[in-house]
Amino acid sequence: MAQNIIKDKNLYKILGPVSSHLITELSLSKKNVFSFEEAVQILKTDNKQVKKLLHDLTKKGWLKRIEKGKYFLVPLTADATKPYTINQFLIASKLVHPYYIGFWSMLNYYGYTEQLVNTIFIVSPKKKKNLSLLGINYKFIKTHEKKMFGLTEIKVNDMSVQVSDKEKTLLDCLDHPEYCGGINEGIKGIWNSREEIDSVKMLAYAKKMGNSAVIKRLGYLLEILEMDKKISVRTLQKMIRKGFSLLDPLLPKKGQYNSQWNLIVNIPKEELLSFKKV
Repeated sequence: MAQNIIKDKNLYKILGPVSSHLITELSLSKKNVFSFEEAVQILKTDNKQVKKLLHDLTKKGWLKRIEKGKYFLVPLTADATKPYTINQFLIASKLVHPYYIGFWSMLNYYGYTEQLVNTIFIVSPKKKKNLSLLGINYKFIKTHEKKMFGLTEIKVNDMSVQVSDKEKTLLDCLDHPEYCGGINEGIKGIWNSREEIDSVKMLAYAKKMGNSAVIKRLGYLLEILEMDKKISVRTLQKMIRKGFSLLDPLLPKKGQYNSQWNLIVNIPKEELLSFKKV
């Protein structure tokens, strides 16, 4: 197979033995995204030579530098006259550790929203600057280590990528609606997931989030969606704390005071449910 790749692309003639060996090995192992250290392991040579080789391959367009010490391989089948893409989740998985992809990215992945955004939301207890690559934004959301739960792995090009599971995705969006397009997208996510979510897991996660506002928002939204039989709102009501929270923290602090859920309902019920009429 390696010989086929080299023959098809004439890599050996174009790049020489060392560079063609690296490109071939990366392609065969499906390492579209790789680190400087991984390149050193493949080439088994000193760091200085590898650094120069990666610089040259990047300059020639065979590689694209993501950030210091991290690259992705331009697909061998890419047409130089057309824009090419590489799976954004793979890039995201190499940028920070520990991590998981969540919020709006996973709402979309699970099919719970029709909205398409050009941002990948990456959650980590580590602080990291946002970056942009090939028209895609990578937004890093710093969280507490205790919220690094409710995770699962998906396969992307035979590589594992860590993401939030369905229940955690929904609760994250209620915890920080600003990262999922607001509470309107959050309620759509809950409704669209109604046949898939695990109610026991949802309740356990809600308690573990450590944010009473999440429980209040979840209970209220379940109630107006008439999904209160799916997940026990009585159990949720026992978890809420005193004090009023905003239904949508992105909107002004004004609206109806709902004493059942200790919520300031600052967005009309009719507006929240308008998506069901479309």
